[in-house]
Amino acid sequence: MIPEPENKVGAVEGHKETTDKAIFVHTPYKLEKWDAKKIEDSLVKETGIAQQTAHIIAHIIDRDIKNGKYGENVDTNFIRSLAYATLLDFGLHDYANKYRLLAIPLYDARDIIMNPNRENANIPHNPEATNLTLAETIKKQFMLSEVFSKEVAEAHALGDIHLHDLGFGDRPYCSGQNLAYLIKYGLSLPNAMNIARPAKHPHTLLAHMVKFSAALQGSFAGAIGWDAINIFFAPFLEGMSDKELHQLAQELIFEYSQQAVARGGQAIFSDLNFYWEIPRHFRDVDALGPGGVRTGKKYKDYQKEAQRFVWAIFDIYKDGDGTGRPFFFPKPLVHITEEFFRTEGHESFLEHICEVATKKGNTYFVFDRGETAKISECCRLGFKLNQSDLEDAKTPWKMRYTALQNVTLNLPRAAYKAKGDTDALFREIDRMMELAVSAHKSKKKFIEELLSMKEHGPLALLAMEKEKGEPYLRMNRASYLIGLLGLNELVQYHTGKQLHESEEAFDFGMKVINYMYLKTKQLSQREGMKFVMEQTPAESTSYRFAKLDFENFPESRKVIKGNQDTGNIYYTNSTQLNISAPLDYLTRIYLEGRYHDPIEAGAISHVWLGESEPPKESLANIVRKTFRNTRNAQIAFSPEFTTCNNCFRVHRGLEKTCSACGSDNVDYVTRVTGYFSKVSGWNKGKKAELVDRYKVTGNIEFNDIKARELPKDGIWVFGYEPVDGINQSCEKCEAVKDYFRKHQIPFVFYNINTLEGRMLLSELDLYGAAEKRIPVIIYRGQIVDGIDPHVKVAEAYMKEAGLTKAN
Repeated sequence: MIPEPENKVGAVEGHKETTDKAIFVHTPYKLEKWDAKKIEDSLVKETGIAQQTAHIIAHIIDRDIKNGKYGENVDTNFIRSLAYATLLDFGLHDYANKYRLLAIPLYDARDIIMNPNRENANIPHNPEATNLTLAETIKKQFMLSEVFSKEVAEAHALGDIHLHDLGFGDRPYCSGQNLAYLIKYGLSLPNAMNIARPAKHPHTLLAHMVKFSAALQGSFAGAIGWDAINIFFAPFLEGMSDKELHQLAQELIFEYSQQAVARGGQAIFSDLNFYWEIPRHFRDVDALGPGGVRTGKKYKDYQKEAQRFVWAIFDIYKDGDGTGRPFFFPKPLVHITEEFFRTEGHESFLEHICEVATKKGNTYFVFDRGETAKISECCRLGFKLNQSDLEDAKTPWKMRYTALQNVTLNLPRAAYKAKGDTDALFREIDRMMELAVSAHKSKKKFIEELLSMKEHGPLALLAMEKEKGEPYLRMNRASYLIGLLGLNELVQYHTGKQLHESEEAFDFGMKVINYMYLKTKQLSQREGMKFVMEQTPAESTSYRFAKLDFENFPESRKVIKGNQDTGNIYYTNSTQLNISAPLDYLTRIYLEGRYHDPIEAGAISHVWLGESEPPKESLANIVRKTFRNTRNAQIAFSPEFTTCNNCFRVHRGLEKTCSACGSDNVDYVTRVTGYFSKVSGWNKGKKAELVDRYKVTGNIEFNDIKARELPKDGIWVFGYEPVDGINQSCEKCEAVKDYFRKHQIPFVFYNINTLEGRMLLSELDLYGAAEKRIPVIIYRGQIVDGIDPHVKVAEAYMKEAGLTKAN
């Protein structure tokens, strides 16, 4: 029971030396005279507690302060802590949580100011970086207390899930956009000092692009991606000499790489997408040129200019920075498509970008097979373009995409809790996925609240409208990422084998991924939100999860990777195979790629070159084979370098001393997850992973991957039928089934909205066929293509059976 205020005037007056003295309260700005009424009013305003209860609590604090219990001078933070503690004493926990102080202990504040933060290798150690870390610390507390539910906050704290970028909780995760937006509208930002009209010259357009990227970086937590850069620059490049084009390319790369001014002094986390050909969805689009006006041509008419520019850009990447070191940013992503291999000059261009890959490692190879088109960014994230997106391509300035948040699941922990019971394992995965959905719904609601403030809110940049009803951030197109971490350790604990150690283990991993894929479809339909799985880069999360599990789940020590004696431990990234597994590279690319199709938001495989520098022809061969013979979504080749801090020479491989001047003041440079950085900035887990990486020695050799044999008996049809929670259907599938039934043709239908159907689709490597055509029909060990394949099958079947030809 809350005690009533005591009315002991005499007792209070007895302490003349205390009560007659002016009691002052320290605020951050000035000294104020003590007034207990301010506590009472503050409690009512901030918590909604009853006035009488607030009065009682304020009286208790007032009595203790006037009695000298806490000395003569107290500050507002201390008074708030007293009120918080008093609320807890009386069991008023909900009110206490609303009144709690978000703070940083003095010891921690000093530690943050004095020592670097290893959570993100892209963040240097300087005053802006410590500002960032201090602000993040408070914002993390705010998000966990005010935005996310108690259940979600506890799940994050315990390590069941990881809420990425909590310190940036007041902004979306990452952004993909098109340069046409700046070409059409110029550089006009909310609350800006001035406005720039649409660029008339390529150097001006470049300046707009870099400055807008810096502005966007302040409103997003992750990467800023740009689509088809060389294509949208092309109308500005007519008549430029090779020398002028080289200078523009150099300016582009150096301007981005040296913009270490955003988010704590880090470089802009930037991704530039390039094409050798003009993608089909841009070919017949009216081109925008200088001044934002139409040129009278289509983008397909600027293919030569686009090709010259992208070639020049990779010339710059090949040279490296002023010391010959690879550029950390911007990251170049080259899209490899069917049309790429039909476009004149692709052979020499492929070798050109592969030379950059073997010498510097910058090139990312993104594989867009079939009719797939996507914008890639943020280590591995990709936005697949659906039909409405392709319609937007006709007005490319509208092409803007975002992932609002990433929530990663601790898959190994699900296995520990299941204790070998498969049904229990999937129930635990369900629970984690529901937590992720809850977190996404909370984040969506919070971001919508900030956006509703429009130009007066913190996300004014994302709320700005150049066309009525079209804000820059299109919430109706947002994706919500469910990240995966430690599939290898989940399977290892559950089956006793790692993914690469047995076919049964690999297939069980596939079962988990396909189960989660179908679950995301059910959740998307239920919530009206686009949930997609992502192969989380997990730069710090793989270490965080491993450390938490090492401390709280002793059984985890059977599968955790790294050095358990020193604490340099980690889980295998996402769905990747054990990084130390001695697999030839095409085998690794092929096996990891089999997990990529269900991971719609993006995945990657790494080829760790170490000190090796294979011929560009070998890398080009791997790229071709990866595109033709695997389902891998993206690959990158990663060399290692030693850079001397004394003479600034750069050497291949990781050496203890500089081979030029002999200094031991050296640092190492290589890819951490999806970007290059200095190894000195890595956390313990990533440093342990670097030691374990299985690297190329000498020339790359690889085995050819044999295509899986398709069933030769019967007629197999793969398609969609609605199931509980997934309404996806297929008119063509129904037409094919009706046709076969009408003509009494025996067939087996596999619904790929079910786990059984998806597992068989995966086992037979039919994702590529399903991407091109649904339904997929197999007869006599062959995929039947062409117009009306079901009619062809029926006729062939009847002919073999000696029956009347089908009509």
